[in-house]
Amino acid sequence: MTSFHVRHDFSPIIARHALLLLRMAKVSSEEALLEQARARDLDIGRRQSVTKVFASLRALGLIEPALAEQRGQVRLTDLGRQLADVAVHDALLFAELIHLRYWWLWQPEQDRAHFAWSYRTIATILWDEAPVTIDRNRLVTMVLVAAEHQFGISGISFSTSSVSGILHWLRVISPPCIIGNTFRRRPTCPPEALVVALEGIATARGHPVGTPLRLDAATREHVCHSTLLEEEAMDEVLQQAEKTLGVIRRSGDGGETVLIREPLFPALIPQMEY
Repeated sequence: MTSFHVRHDFSPIIARHALLLLRMAKVSSEEALLEQARARDLDIGRRQSVTKVFASLRALGLIEPALAEQRGQVRLTDLGRQLADVAVHDALLFAELIHLRYWWLWQPEQDRAHFAWSYRTIATILWDEAPVTIDRNRLVTMVLVAAEHQFGISGISFSTSSVSGILHWLRVISPPCIIGNTFRRRPTCPPEALVVALEGIATARGHPVGTPLRLDAATREHVCHSTLLEEEAMDEVLQQAEKTLGVIRRSGDGGETVLIREPLFPALIPQMEY
């Protein structure tokens, strides 16, 4: 059965520690990683197994497929190394990028990564209804209904544990969108997040890197959906991106456009496959 489940035992601190350990030294197996974690008294080392953690890392494209481990080493992918480098010095940006990886990983043209569809669906529901009290049972029901409508599948593997796996990441991004048990749109977000969102939209529309993207109403709404940003706050964040990340914004007869010279985190946004 196709899994729509988002693993609740893949938490931000566990994910970060796993990538940092894999970045620091060669690891031959799950057991070897556990030994290193225990030697450093890390949270991940208190687990009996990291099989599910490794499964999540593979699903997100951060470590090589299991075959690589059979050859005697667990290897980070290029994207895994990029995010591990971020995790060293900026735990908040690391969490933001994992959130965006979940958001953009599912592609409607491909019958895979349905867990990422679940993630995006929950985040979209909360953004649309904000401010809203989080009701896990209600969110499960809404995802079940949406999956049946979109995929024609009844009784998908999605539960309140899946919701917990999503909320792990929504709770740690900064500034927060969840305070207590209430979801609110964010008053700002890191400029890197906004640029990644624009990259994702351009890729989904088949726009080559380095070509202008129109900032129409649909683009703005999609940016704010994926970054969980209040719509009125987008222009201020975009100004920060212009100053710090080299984004070029222009206005003309055809409307407003933005241009991103090159991806900030290559491979974070999956390329379209036709």
